[in-house]
Amino acid sequence: MIFTIGFLVNPIAGMGGSVGLKGTDGSLLEEALKRGAKPVAPIRARRFLGRLSKIGFSEVIVSAAGIMGCNYLREFQSLRFECLDIPVSDRTSSKDTREVCRLLASRGVRLVVFVGGDGTARDVLDVVGDKIPILGIPAGVKMYSGVFAASPEAAADIVVRFVEGKASLEVAEVADADEDAISRGILRVRIYGYAQAPFIEGLLVPSKEFASGAAEEKLEVAEFFVREIMENDALYILGPGSTIKAIADILHVDKTLLGVDAVYSGRLVGKDLGERELLEIVSRYKKKYIVVTVIGKQGYIFGRGNQQISPRVIRSVGVKNIYVVATRSKLASLKRLLVDTGDPQLDRELSGYIRVIVGYNEEKVMPVVPASSPEYLQEL
Repeated sequence: MIFTIGFLVNPIAGMGGSVGLKGTDGSLLEEALKRGAKPVAPIRARRFLGRLSKIGFSEVIVSAAGIMGCNYLREFQSLRFECLDIPVSDRTSSKDTREVCRLLASRGVRLVVFVGGDGTARDVLDVVGDKIPILGIPAGVKMYSGVFAASPEAAADIVVRFVEGKASLEVAEVADADEDAISRGILRVRIYGYAQAPFIEGLLVPSKEFASGAAEEKLEVAEFFVREIMENDALYILGPGSTIKAIADILHVDKTLLGVDAVYSGRLVGKDLGERELLEIVSRYKKKYIVVTVIGKQGYIFGRGNQQISPRVIRSVGVKNIYVVATRSKLASLKRLLVDTGDPQLDRELSGYIRVIVGYNEEKVMPVVPASSPEYLQEL
């Protein structure tokens, strides 16, 4: 019996990340383009298909046409695929995603694999419900849902094991984020629905945890960082998150909760910055550091919600000049931290062990694993 999987790409997913936007839905796409955003999803799609090709995947892939799928499949001659007749235009929308899913369901696919973010996950769920398992290849600005693989490479490995009957099916949350609220720096997320997702421990990432420690824990971390770590003559790139916001509050700096900001000598020198602005500002300072926190329950320190801190920014600051701060309770359920910068070579350079500041004069050593290397994701 032929095992067919469905494949589709949301070509605009994730474009807002590097330019400091919190998504690309609705009018945010036009703003992302004005700021010089570049496509992210096609690169992620090629990494997924490249891994499948390398593994020797031989099942049939039924794909959306053009930039929603078949354009990338044609680059891998070893893969077997069929193309649908839609979309008919390169300017795609959520309507195209849902129509592709309807056609995939009518073709009897056993799994729908999509490249996108939470918005794409909701569009897919609207059509297939819990009748067909779904798997997300992470390409959005933020991925709060629990249907995403750790990386495109991890998604390929999940697909192969699912076809071999070696992956279980689990109920996974699909999140509904209020894009308008998030664009104003207010994190407002609810559960949109539930999907079936193929599960392999370490390769499928759980939905984001929003209760990430008491205010007292965050304040303890922040006080230690400000009073014992920070240097007056250094630039600090402050990533998003409430623990880092607590650092800014002690400095009496008006930091964004979900954006990336810059502080020098206790003063705000850049607010809600994109990659371009970050590269410009770090070039002006000799001594500079990046401060990030951990995504609750998922473990990411780069690649989720802080894509403004791009591979170019990280290399400009230096891989040794990175601080990670988190509460004890956030780390309690994590075995390792993840990096998914979009540059697999940089991910490998960032891997190893890192000291996470978890309290006043207290650190916890955590392993850091490149999400693009599935062979490492299951070792811990």
